[in-house]
This record gives sequence, C-alpha cells and structure tokens, in this order.
Amino acid sequence: MKKLLLGAVASMVLLCFSAGAWADPVSEVFECKLEKGKTLDDAQAVNKTWLAFMKANVSEEITSVAATVLVGKSDGFLYVDTYPDLATWTAGKAALETDEGQAAENAFGDVMECEKTTLYTIHRSE
Repeated sequence: MKKLLLGAVASMVLLCFSAGAWADPVSEVFECKLEKGKTLDDAQAVNKTWLAFMKANVSEEITSVAATVLVGKSDGFLYVDTYPDLATWTAGKAALETDEGQAAENAFGDVMECEKTTLYTIHRSE
C-alpha cells in the first residue's frame, strides 16, 4: 500500500512540474522504409485512412505529413504526426487500442516498416 501511495504522490509531483509540457504541441516522428514493390502513394493512402480515424475519434487538430529527402542521400522517408498537446497524443494512443484503431494502424505494416520513432515537444518562437 505504501508503494502505491508513494507512486501516486510521485506521479502528481511530476505532473505538476511538467504541466507546461502538456500545453505545448508534440510531434511523433517515424523513420520508415517502403516494402518491396510499394510506393509513397501507397503509404499516403494508408496514412490518409489513419489520419481520418484520428481526426474523427481524437482531435481535428492532428496533422500528419510525409517528408522525403530533397538534398542528400536516404533510402527512406519520415512521417511526422503533430498533436496540439501531450494529452491529445495520449488520447490518440488510447484510440489506437480499439479494434478500428488497430485496423488503421496495422495497415501500415503491409506498405512500410518504421524502425525508429521519436517524440518531440514543439517550442514556438514568437
């Protein structure tokens, strides 16, 4: 019981100190490679379905873009999903646990493999 209480108190303290981070936009960046025989258009079609699910079930403010190399050398591309705040990102992860969310998420595996994911807090210069 003491461990449970200590964990709850520690979580509340961390939440208070990180409250500012909850208000900033966050971007989840995926480093991806297409499966053999697939195109970026195939990936974009799957992502369009995923994004429609997220907008309908989580927030209209979620955006997603594919980034390809313009100068330099790369055999892959990036997906950058941006959420208005950390709470919306968390809600998005919960929505992806539903049957419909799993279907939208699993469709990516047929088109691409994304080996690395990073979550960033976005700080605006105003």
